[in-house]
Amino acid sequence: MDLKLHHVGYTVADISVSAKRFEHFGYRAGEVLHDQDLQVELCHLVKEGAVTVELVRQLQPDSLEARLLEVNGVMPYHLCYEAEAFGEACADLESQGYKRLFDPVPVRVLGGRRICYFHHPAVGYVELVSVR
Repeated sequence: MDLKLHHVGYTVADISVSAKRFEHFGYRAGEVLHDQDLQVELCHLVKEGAVTVELVRQLQPDSLEARLLEVNGVMPYHLCYEAEAFGEACADLESQGYKRLFDPVPVRVLGGRRICYFHHPAVGYVELVSVR
């Protein structure tokens, strides 16, 4: 399975407040993207030579991110890997004991690229994102 680290995802209460704090580490915030279908706001923070940070503000009060935020506050909660062979990568993770949290879905604000979340008790949450 050929996967490339795409970003580290943080669950946040306020994207602008968290993005401002990341500026101190040399990150620059991109556009805040709102996905109506997923009820989420996303913002990618970039810094040359560093992994991208994705700030996630979940708008659904019963979501995983909302529950994590309520219990732990702002925190990194997933690693995202980009997969060229997306379907094969999803099947491979499941064969290794990762629990798929939902079926792959296209994300409009990511140009229709598909994502899928998994969980493994020894690793935590992993997101896969399709290359196209």
